[in-house]
Amino acid sequence: MFTYSEVILWIGIFTLLFGFISEYNKHHFRILGFALIGVFWVTESPYFIYKSDYVNAALCIITLPLFLYFAYNEYLSKKWDEDPEVMRFLAGGISIGMLIYFSVQRMPIISGYLIKIVADHTNVLLNLMGYEFTVGPIMYGETSLFYRTSYENIRVSIVGSNINIILACTGLQAIAAGGALIYSTDADSKRKIKSLLVIVPTLYIANVLRNVMIIYLTYEDITSFYTAHNQIAKTGSVILLIILMLIVFEIMPEFYENIMSVISLPKREPIHQKQQKQP
Repeated sequence: MFTYSEVILWIGIFTLLFGFISEYNKHHFRILGFALIGVFWVTESPYFIYKSDYVNAALCIITLPLFLYFAYNEYLSKKWDEDPEVMRFLAGGISIGMLIYFSVQRMPIISGYLIKIVADHTNVLLNLMGYEFTVGPIMYGETSLFYRTSYENIRVSIVGSNINIILACTGLQAIAAGGALIYSTDADSKRKIKSLLVIVPTLYIANVLRNVMIIYLTYEDITSFYTAHNQIAKTGSVILLIILMLIVFEIMPEFYENIMSVISLPKREPIHQKQQKQP
């Protein structure tokens, strides 16, 4: 299912990435990359509407004006002949994060293997709790092994629990985004590695524990799958992300400065003009 949206996705990612790593016409590449990625997310909205997931559909649509706003700010960088850290942070974080995630998500043979690993680790903990569940085979559906040809979820069943592990259960989105944003921050390598060693293992372990909790609460009829997954687990995930972000802020103050600079983009003015205002 290599459609026009797939072309837009990959051209957008690599264009934005080139604008991050190269000095050659970097502003032009970033402007185009931001715009194309924004368009790509809009093309994903019909899938969520079809699945009656109107929240994610709305988020996909909202992404377009947001990314066009990033493109506009990159245009201002070109116009003012400057390259502020916040724009490099956005270009690197978005392009690298999406490259990691979609390289796995769009290649079933890789995503299936990752899902199987998470399912195995989830089941190990469940077995330690006394459950006699087993892990089923990777179910690819009708998609190609080398590039996704359908929207059908690749899944691995925890046999006996009536729960399937899919890519969303692996924590890949949060790990890719967090890792990419840390890498794109202008800080020394030692502190970047330290931050990654905090973020990556914690997110992975937390997602395995999250899977265990959902299966436990559902299997024991303590609550519904919807409540366990969409309310309890998601609330816990948000709290964990906030805590991890605060830890990274402590390790890398530059990361905090980048986040605040993104929030302050509407107040942005030329760097030389800002410097003239300082006493």
